[in-house]
Amino acid sequence: MIVICYAVIYIVWGSTYFFIRQSVATISPAWVLAIRWTIGGALLLGVSAVRGGLKPLPSLRNIVSSVILGILLIMLGNGGITVAERNVDSYIAALLASSTPIVVAVFDGVLLRKRLTLARVLGVVIGFGGVAVLLYNGHSLGSSFNPAVLIGLVGVLSWGLATSLGHRFPVSGDNTVNSGIQMLFVGIASLAVSLVIGPAPANVVSSMSTASLLGVLYLGVFGSLAFSAYTYLVTVEPAERVVSYALVNPLIALVIGLGLAGESPTPLLHLGVPLALVGLAFMLYGERFFAWLGSRSRGPR
Repeated sequence: MIVICYAVIYIVWGSTYFFIRQSVATISPAWVLAIRWTIGGALLLGVSAVRGGLKPLPSLRNIVSSVILGILLIMLGNGGITVAERNVDSYIAALLASSTPIVVAVFDGVLLRKRLTLARVLGVVIGFGGVAVLLYNGHSLGSSFNPAVLIGLVGVLSWGLATSLGHRFPVSGDNTVNSGIQMLFVGIASLAVSLVIGPAPANVVSSMSTASLLGVLYLGVFGSLAFSAYTYLVTVEPAERVVSYALVNPLIALVIGLGLAGESPTPLLHLGVPLALVGLAFMLYGERFFAWLGSRSRGPR
């Protein structure tokens, strides 16, 4: 069961960015958010109800906290990535999103006054350097950070801010219920926005391609399945092993984007990807690595 759950979060979350790209090809980002998160939220809350997770019901305070986090994490965070993917290749969006732990470390240091260790400082510097190199289009840094890329970065910043401050919000103690509330609220709110700004539902249906329809259904159904696998793993596996998805997912997205979707590599991709992943590795495992080096240097006594 554990091996299956790891395979699910690696493959499904790694392929998410490709299917976002497929979805927004013929469906507006607001409608993608509406369909995806309404399905996802309904599924998670349905599962919670079946297993008794909604007894007792979350308090109004819990619900409001979940809604605020949902706005930051999903509507602005994932929404930023979704909008960006209309003009940004899926593997680039995945590598942008993989810098979230680095952003969280920066917010922790600035807002929560958490001390950044040497390993985390190295992770921040190398990781951000790798992202900048990855995004460089061969002409200038200014033109490399086009509006679509900036929107994606805003999404990453919003997700990182919510992650950093999330533990201060009094949400439901059941992670599935908390996430279900977030998803369902964002889905319904996105639906309301879509109905106001358009396009009309009839136009969405008539213009969407089969690939976009399958993409958004995949995001809604299998994305929820992956989250359930993740919540199971965090209860039975060491945290340092579970967070390995942050290193594996970008590689899977890279293979899918360049190998299967025919996306175009950036000029310095061969330098940017290793730097970004090394920075992320320092963020996740750097302290353990330095502790291991220290024990090796002291030797047996």
